[in-house]
Amino acid sequence: MKGIVCENFGPPEVLKIKDLEKPTPKENEVLIRNYASAMQAMDITFRSGRKVLSGIDRIFMSGIRKPRVKIPGLDFSGEIVSVGNKVTNYKKGDQVYGLSKKGGACAEYMTISANAELAIKPSNMSFQEAASVVGGAIPALAALKDLAKIKPGQTILINGASGGIGTLAVQIAKHVYETEVTGVCGTSNLSMVKDLGADYVIDYREEDFTKNGQVYDTIFDAVGKSTFSKCKNSLTEKGVYITVDFYNPKKHLLQMITSKFTNKKIKSGMLGNFDDLNLLREWIEKGKIKSVIDKVYPLHQIADAHRHYETGHAKGRIVVAIE
Repeated sequence: MKGIVCENFGPPEVLKIKDLEKPTPKENEVLIRNYASAMQAMDITFRSGRKVLSGIDRIFMSGIRKPRVKIPGLDFSGEIVSVGNKVTNYKKGDQVYGLSKKGGACAEYMTISANAELAIKPSNMSFQEAASVVGGAIPALAALKDLAKIKPGQTILINGASGGIGTLAVQIAKHVYETEVTGVCGTSNLSMVKDLGADYVIDYREEDFTKNGQVYDTIFDAVGKSTFSKCKNSLTEKGVYITVDFYNPKKHLLQMITSKFTNKKIKSGMLGNFDDLNLLREWIEKGKIKSVIDKVYPLHQIADAHRHYETGHAKGRIVVAIE
């Protein structure tokens, strides 16, 4: 089978396409013919060795001197081609989507536990579309549903509304939870964010949302570019600031301690509940949520996909097609 291999930390050029041995599923695993993988921030971390992880996390997730994840790719969508002899919840031919914590999604075939972050994919989405919603919608749900516990009629501001997480957060907040949504993004993305459901849009190049006098029940910083201290005056009396920047505890530690003594809170940690993949499928099949894909790269152009991601200007998700 064809697959991408990352043997050393470094720039995108360290990613090489190679002929690899096709894996065999263990008794509790499924073998998936993978058709798409969508990029997320941890793909860059695992390739570059960037020190956003520390301690045990760094040892067991990214590695110390060489990448622990040899075959990159976390988000995926494909078709099950065989199952282990103890698997009862999936069968050959099931079309699935999910996340592989051990990587491996940038290869034609991959194995994953049948009890892992895996679910039947939405029937009205292609493999590329399905892969593209996993790493955006799951952290968005963790932020809005689990941490902020948003309710209909509340006011929500999403900073980075045009990104991979933000585009899904806008749709979830508006079309699922029926909140009033303000999206913050760049000039060229204002109309797209409005079309996704945002009631109001703010061009961050023209206006600082922390200084315009508006207040919100929840501020979700989907790009980790702001801080609680900057945003607290833009929160309602019991407002919540949520950041995706959960790998940078030093940046937020003092603020988190301070928020313990105030009604306004800061929360972080968007690893998410992957049981929500089934909930997400229901919403997608009802037409409440759609994928937003900036560009699709073939497998042999994965280095270009990484370069594109690192510009920080993608509209929605970047997908790697595995034909």
